Amino acid sequence: MLEWGRLGEAAVDVGHRWSELPEARHAAAVGDFGTLLRVARTAARLTLVEAGQRCGYSAATLSRIERGRQRITDVMVLRRLSAIFDIPPQLFGLADIDGLAFHQSGIAVDRVRGEAPRREVGEDPVRRREVLGGLAGLAGTTLAGSTPKLAVPPRVVVCLEDILLGTCPTPAIPVDTASLRASLASAWSDFRACRYARVSARLPQLVAAATTNHAAATDGTRAVAAANLTRAYHLTTQVLVKLHEDGMAWSAMDRARQAARDADDPLLYAETARMSAIVLRRTRHGQRAQQTLVDAAQTLDASTGLRSAGDAAMYGRLLATAAYTAALADRRDVAAELLHEADGARRRCGAAHGFADADVALYRISVARVLGDFGAAVQYAQRLRPDQLGSVERRARYWEDYALALHGRGAYAESFRALLSAERNAPQEVRYRPWAQQLTTALLHADRRQALPGLQGFAARIGAPA
Repeated sequence: MLEWGRLGEAAVDVGHRWSELPEARHAAAVGDFGTLLRVARTAARLTLVEAGQRCGYSAATLSRIERGRQRITDVMVLRRLSAIFDIPPQLFGLADIDGLAFHQSGIAVDRVRGEAPRREVGEDPVRRREVLGGLAGLAGTTLAGSTPKLAVPPRVVVCLEDILLGTCPTPAIPVDTASLRASLASAWSDFRACRYARVSARLPQLVAAATTNHAAATDGTRAVAAANLTRAYHLTTQVLVKLHEDGMAWSAMDRARQAARDADDPLLYAETARMSAIVLRRTRHGQRAQQTLVDAAQTLDASTGLRSAGDAAMYGRLLATAAYTAALADRRDVAAELLHEADGARRRCGAAHGFADADVALYRISVARVLGDFGAAVQYAQRLRPDQLGSVERRARYWEDYALALHGRGAYAESFRALLSAERNAPQEVRYRPWAQQLTTALLHADRRQALPGLQGFAARIGAPA
């Protein structure tokens, strides 16, 4: 029996100032004012829109600033932001009223997963997706130095930003519920097949339609409309997480939580909590993520008694996600206990509800890998056949874990072969996901004698930096 209090004991210390977090200290040290602004904003629980209203900028402008696409060097602007968002002036280099101390910021290159077991792979990706092309002017600011011309941004992420900024047209009248559900199911199919570009192009209109239906719903239809809107934002969050657009994922997750309140569906609320925990974890709120998962599992158990197979499957997914989260925090015993309990839930629900033996085995590989147990991760992977996993997206995760674990063991040739398998199964997985970019770059650096035929061509094909 799980001791919930012990598993969730690492609750967030709300009295701990955000400015003392390592991320904030590092950002201040390298002059990364965008990250400082983002950490301060998220600590205040403000969306981009809400923060923009406070300081007079659009959500898009704030997004560019936070992601480093638009730099702020004007002293008065920095002082104004410092006052609005309660950012200690010294973090902005404001030593006195007249001076501004600039820092040279370098390019941080991630180490391949396994070298730093407390970090989630791709938290600071080498190659992030560009969201908007060009740099719009920010009143009262200047750009530091010369900024290289940006390439035309991929529509895959521009479409997703359209959702959060509300720039896509909305239907004049509500869409038929059956049609909306069919469109949702089709979009989820694209996601599970790793067709990220296609699902991203479909999502703006899908979310717009779901939003219109929810706004027009009556008391008798509100729960159904809210459930459809929640699932649309779940999908949006999932895609943003895959592309490591964590700032936008936070906004999508928040909207999913708001919609889920009207849905009156314990399973949907539990899945929303799971999505929230993933976003929290990726934005370095690991303790809060763990507590969110533990609370959701307890709530689901209390409200449903786990009487149905669907309830047990969701309970298992919550615990498996919590196990991975515990592993990222290097809490080995807790991760093992949670995986054991998740496996028990799997036995209760059967394979028909999307949480089978293969799914637990996949989590076992991931947990071993992030704990640095590369040998165990490789053994677990070799016991599992990828075709046992129910979707291309799950198989792509298998090849990710396997390739990274092999690299961690120094088996570079085998790691490259796993990368090629990932490309054959899910081309957009290696084209858009930072883990593949980072691993490819690491293999290029390790292959000084060019003993891996085809690696150079593969790197060029997926656009990995040499």
